[in-house]
Order: sequence, then structure tokens, then C-alpha cells
Amino acid sequence: MEKGESRQTISKSNPLYKMNIFKRRKFERDNQIYLRRNRMKRWIFFITILLMAWTLGSQPLVGQEKTAAKIITDWAAAYQKKVSPEEEGLFGIEIKGEGGGVWTVSIEPGRKVKVRAGEPDKPTFLFTTDLSTLRKIDKGEINALTAAGRAKASDSAPVDIKFMPDVQPSPEVMKKIFHYGFHFFIPGTPEIIYFDEAHSRFVHGGNVVIFYYTTGLRTAWYQVKKGMVINQDESDQVNPFPTLFICTRGEGRAKLGGKTITLKKGMMVYIPAGMSHMFWNENDEPMEGIIIMFGPGA
Repeated sequence: MEKGESRQTISKSNPLYKMNIFKRRKFERDNQIYLRRNRMKRWIFFITILLMAWTLGSQPLVGQEKTAAKIITDWAAAYQKKVSPEEEGLFGIEIKGEGGGVWTVSIEPGRKVKVRAGEPDKPTFLFTTDLSTLRKIDKGEINALTAAGRAKASDSAPVDIKFMPDVQPSPEVMKKIFHYGFHFFIPGTPEIIYFDEAHSRFVHGGNVVIFYYTTGLRTAWYQVKKGMVINQDESDQVNPFPTLFICTRGEGRAKLGGKTITLKKGMMVYIPAGMSHMFWNENDEPMEGIIIMFGPGA
């Protein structure tokens, strides 16, 4: 400014003054929005880190298998959602070998399902297996009843039942074993079983997947490949209850009470109680079917 010149000021009525106010207000608003967005980003980042930490802590790492305790407690939590309000029960699970132990599962009225380490404090039964089989059941690679299936009581199987002193395999006890062997060992709803060769075991001379057992009812899927014979042992050929065989694939042969017939896809054959029966396959294509055993004694 040259000497003698007076400094000009902008009055409040001048449009330039108002424009500066608008700019300042806009700057303040933009700054507040920027600060709010920054705070929101920090919160989102913080919550994301917490969720990641919780997920990693609650799930096994890649390549890390679940422990027996984790599997059993997960099953108990799943069973609690489908148990009836008045149900009461007590059984044990014994895992043999490395990573094993014994756990007690108790069911109390009011949908309370509890798991604790140690054997049951009252006489009952225990499911016994190893950690490898337990993990296969947990992954759905095999179901517990299939893993326990056998032609004779003396046969070995991945899952066994151990009875504590003063407990006998009465129909009432067996009903509980079948119930928990299905509903407890298949977590969640709906309860799903896959049936094919990959999910089966070799029992009675063929590949078998057990569906559902209870007092008076047994259901299973059978696959009879070329050269396989179901009930080749004469002691296995007669049941004290009726049986239905429903052929769903392929073709095979059956000897029923001394008469030999050809079984084909789409056929059902009724086998009365006391009738001897044997199935086999001479063809390259496997024969598959559903077995339903029912009535007293089944």
C-alpha cells in the first residue's frame, strides 16, 4: 500500500463478506463430515479385528483337527435345541487312544444338556470309539449306527457299546442306545445321512449304511457288488421278524426259503419271519436296495 492510501474494509453488507462466511461454514461442515467418517472407519476397523479374533478363536485353524472334547460339546449344544422338554437321560462317551478320555452326557428336564469330563456317576452305557472315527462321524463321512454295525456281537466295529455294572442290553436300554446313536451323533436339523459306498461299511457280506434303528424297526441301505454274498453264513439267514427288501439299482439273485429268484430294480420282496434268505450278485453292475426289518424282536 502506497503512503497516503487508505485501507479499504469489506462491510457486512458487502456480498464478498457473505461469500466468505458461506465458505467458512462449508469448510466447517466438510470438516465435521470428514471427522465423523474418520471415526466411523476406525470403529469399523476395530469391530472387524474383534470379529476376526473371535472367529479364529472359536474355529480350528486350517489343518488343525477338532479335539474330542470340542466335538462332544458341540454335539451337546446341537442336541439341546431338539431335545424334548421332559426328556431325561445319561450316557458316556469313551474315546480310546491318543487324544482320548471319558465324558458324561446328561439330559435334564427343561432342555438342559450337559457335558462333563469323567465316567457317569450312575449305571448306564457308554459309546466307545477312537478319535479318528469320532472325527469322521463329526464330518458326516460315516454315521454312528453304521460305525457300530456288525453281523454278530463278537465282530469288531469302529463304535462299540460298553455297559456299566448292573446294566443289561434290555429292549428299553437298546432303544436309548439307538436314539442317542442317531439323534445325538447327528448334530443339527434336519438330520441327514448319506448312503453310498463311500459312507458304508462291509457288514453281513455287503456294503451297508444304517439309516434308523429303534424298537421294532431297523432300516438300512445295502450295496451288493459282483462276488458279494449277503447272509452266506447259515446262522445269519433267518430272522424272527419280517423283512422287506426294495431293489433300487441293478440286478441280483436271492434264495428265499429254498427258492431262487432274480431281483431287479423296481422290485420289492417280502420275507416272512423265520424264512431263510440270502442275496448275491453275479453282474458287473452293483445291486442296491433298502432293507426294512420290523415287528417284535426287530
